[in-house]
Amino acid sequence: MPRYATIQLQFVFLIFVVTPFLSCGTTHAASNEPPSDIRFDGLAGAETLEAMVGKPMAIKLQSGRFIVKVTLDELQFDRKQNGLKFIKYKSETGRASTIKASDVYRFWIGDQRFHLRYFPPTQQLFVINTSQANALAESRLSGMGQQIREQLDDDEQAKATAEHKQFLEDAVKKLKNVGEFRIEETESALILTDYPPTATTGLRTFVDNLNIRLNQMFGIPKGDSVWRGKPIVAVFSTPARFGAFEETVMNNPNHGGAAGVRSGPMRFMQTAIAKNLDSNVARGLSWGYSLGYAQRLHSTARGVPWMNMGIANTVQFEIVPDRNRQSSQRSNVIRQIKNAGSLLGLFDATKLDQERWPMSGQLVQFLIKTDAVAFGQMFRDVKLGVPADEALEQNFGVTKEQMADRFGKSLGIAGVSP
Repeated sequence: MPRYATIQLQFVFLIFVVTPFLSCGTTHAASNEPPSDIRFDGLAGAETLEAMVGKPMAIKLQSGRFIVKVTLDELQFDRKQNGLKFIKYKSETGRASTIKASDVYRFWIGDQRFHLRYFPPTQQLFVINTSQANALAESRLSGMGQQIREQLDDDEQAKATAEHKQFLEDAVKKLKNVGEFRIEETESALILTDYPPTATTGLRTFVDNLNIRLNQMFGIPKGDSVWRGKPIVAVFSTPARFGAFEETVMNNPNHGGAAGVRSGPMRFMQTAIAKNLDSNVARGLSWGYSLGYAQRLHSTARGVPWMNMGIANTVQFEIVPDRNRQSSQRSNVIRQIKNAGSLLGLFDATKLDQERWPMSGQLVQFLIKTDAVAFGQMFRDVKLGVPADEALEQNFGVTKEQMADRFGKSLGIAGVSP
């Protein structure tokens, strides 16, 4: 089995039966140790764990809630599998509380940050020193000309959002002779549109739900954002008004009438031309928004095409359900794979033609159904510089040849090759 590269765990975990392992501020040599042939970057050793006990602690939960001004009292590990099960802490008044490790997003001991690594074969969690793990990830990424994306704090996010609002306010002024444009702010995004407020209720809800679902898919706590400031969604009622925006605001006379995504280091913006605010518009918005989200997540690396397109395809149907379209897509993918006897080189493709987008979606859906946490962690591994083939084996325990065969069998097709 290949070496496990560590990444910061940001996913929702299953609840497991727990057997306390540490007590009275002591640790055990086997605690926090995966099987002997597995190595995690930044894995915290027994000495580090013992030194934590009695120290000031802060915890951020998957729900987004912070627990502060507490002291670590005990780390409780599974006696058989060695994974962390419970964290026990005391408040300033001495009151003891216990939380499940699966509820933890990250925690701090003094100024040191820790997170948890998920081990799919046993569904256990292991304590990782984030700075040590990140140093190794940065080394991998630097060789690719990329780097880790650090999340902005609240003040930085507010400042970036203010910048985006100013950009939109200037746009409204420049377009005043073209139409009446408005800026709407939701919990997660900024909307620029010439539609009246009565028509955009569904759009506002849709954008927030889209962001919530993507956060859930990758274990980002509620209320957190992967964006720099709030992303912009610009919806125009006519091609002419979209064209005026491109030419007047974006200084882009060669737009060709094509709306789409602009995803840069400073701002994410998705534009759409919508004669009606219907499911077709929502489907298109969810596709581009999901791709932008995947690009922003974890690092500046672009990831791999089949994962990116598969995520967009999967989220599209989750946000805008359409049983007939989903059934038709699945049938077409089955026919495609049967005719080729393979996945048409999907795993190794550096660029995907549109015909293989649905196949990517079906594969991602299969992986999420198999183990949603493992899929999210595999995506993060890849974004942090781990080769895709290695990340697949790390998180699902199979080669791409074995995964192609498994995926094919899930569709009722035997002997499928990559």
